Amino acid sequence: MTESVLVIEGYDAQVYVERGHLVIRDGFPAEKKAREIRFPRGRCEVKRIIVRAPGGTISMPAFDWCSRMGIALAFVASDSSLTNCLLPDQPHDAPLRRAQAFCGVSDEAVPLARTLLDAKIRSEVHAIMHDFTKLGIGNEKARKAAASELQTCLKGLNGDSTLTQFLVREGYAAKVYWELLSGTPLPWPDWCLKRIPGHWAFINPRFSGGRSRVRDARDPFNAVLNYAYTLLEVETRIACAAIGLDPDFGLLHVDDRLRESFVFDLLEPLRASADVWALELLRKEKLHPGMFHELRDGIVRLDPDLTKLLAVALMPRFAKAALQAANDYAKRLRRIKVPYRLVRVERSPIASAPSNVQRTLCEYCKQPLPRKGLTFCGRDCYLRHSVEVRRPIVKAHERLAEMREAGLSPGHGGEAAKKRGAKIAESNRRRALGLTPGEMRARRAEQMRGYRKSKAR
Repeated sequence: MTESVLVIEGYDAQVYVERGHLVIRDGFPAEKKAREIRFPRGRCEVKRIIVRAPGGTISMPAFDWCSRMGIALAFVASDSSLTNCLLPDQPHDAPLRRAQAFCGVSDEAVPLARTLLDAKIRSEVHAIMHDFTKLGIGNEKARKAAASELQTCLKGLNGDSTLTQFLVREGYAAKVYWELLSGTPLPWPDWCLKRIPGHWAFINPRFSGGRSRVRDARDPFNAVLNYAYTLLEVETRIACAAIGLDPDFGLLHVDDRLRESFVFDLLEPLRASADVWALELLRKEKLHPGMFHELRDGIVRLDPDLTKLLAVALMPRFAKAALQAANDYAKRLRRIKVPYRLVRVERSPIASAPSNVQRTLCEYCKQPLPRKGLTFCGRDCYLRHSVEVRRPIVKAHERLAEMREAGLSPGHGGEAAKKRGAKIAESNRRRALGLTPGEMRARRAEQMRGYRKSKAR
C-alpha cells in the first residue's frame, strides 16, 4: 500500500496489534468487500487513518502503535463531522503559545485577524481569476466583476478594526464568491441526468440543511465539501501541533467550549483551494449516482468508495497548505514582545552602563544584548534567525538548482570528480598489488609512519 492515507469503513471494523504488526479489518462482508491489511513497523507508509466505521473496536496497543509511528487517527461521523482526532505527541513551544494567548487580549489581535481575513479574500480572488477560468466557471465578465468587488473588499479591510466589521466584510466576500460559483453544472454523464434529482445537476448555494445545520447537505457538491472541509480540519490540527500553536486561541472565531476556534481561523484562507481541488477531482473521476445516497429526508451522504478517493487525493495537498499557513502565522507571533511579570533580574554590564553608551542589539529580536561580543540573545534567537532570515538550506537548494541547470552539478564534476577519480585510482592500485588484508594493513601503517616523519621535520 503506497498511499499515506487509509480510510476504515464497515460495521465491524477492528484495529489491533498482532506480533508487532498493525492489523486492520474492515469492509462489508455481506457485500463480499471485507479486507485485512497488515502493516509492519519498518514498512508502514501510512500517516493518516480516517475512521468512518459506525461500529468496531480499536485496541489500546493499536493506539500506542500509531502514536509511536507518528500516525494521526481521525474519527469522522456519517454526516462528515469530526468526532475526535488523536495526534501523536509533538514538540511543545511555550513562548509561542504564550504569545498566541497574549495577542488575543492586546492590540496585536487586530493586525493578526486582518492578516487571516486578507489571506482568505486573496485566495478567493486567485480562485476566481485563475482556477475558475480553467474550470470554465462563469463567463469572463462575471469573473472580472466578482474579482473587482473582492478587491474593493480588500481595500476596505484596512479600515476595519472590530470583530463585527471583520465578520461583515467576510460575509460579503463569501456572498460574492458563492454567487459566481452557484449554478455551475457538475460533470454528470448524459445518461445520469435522467436518473438524478434536478438540483443535483449543478452547484447549489451553501445554505444550512433541514435541521439548521450546514452538515445536512441536500446536494452532492455540498456533501463533498462537508467531507473535504473535515479533512482540512484534521490537517490543520496536525499542523498546529507540529508548529506548537494552541488550537483553542481563536480570533475571528470566538471562544467556544466545544470548538477549537483557532483551527477554523487558520483553515479559512484554505477553503477556496479546497473547493477548487474537490471540483477538479470530481471532473477527473466523473460522477455517477452510486457515489451518493439520499436519505428519506433528502439529506445526501457519500458512498465509502468516494470518501476513500477524496481522502487519498486531497489530504496530502491539505497537509502541505495547512503546514505552510501555520508556519507563516507562527512567524508573525514570534515577533510579538510578550511582557512578563515574573522575570529573572540579573546584573549585567549593560544594566549598569551609562545612558550615553550605545547598546548592541540582537540580530533577531532587536533587544539589548547582555554583554559585548554577542550577536544574538541566545540559541533560540540564533536558530530562528537562521531559519527565517538566513535560510541557509533554502539558499543552498536554490544555488544547487542553478548549478545543475548550468550543467555544473557539484556531485558530477569539478572538485568532486577529481576526488572521486583519485579514490578510484587508489582503489585500482590496491587491487593491482594483490595484497592480503594483513599485508594491506601493514602497508597503510608504513605509509602513516612515513607521513608522521615528514610532518616532524
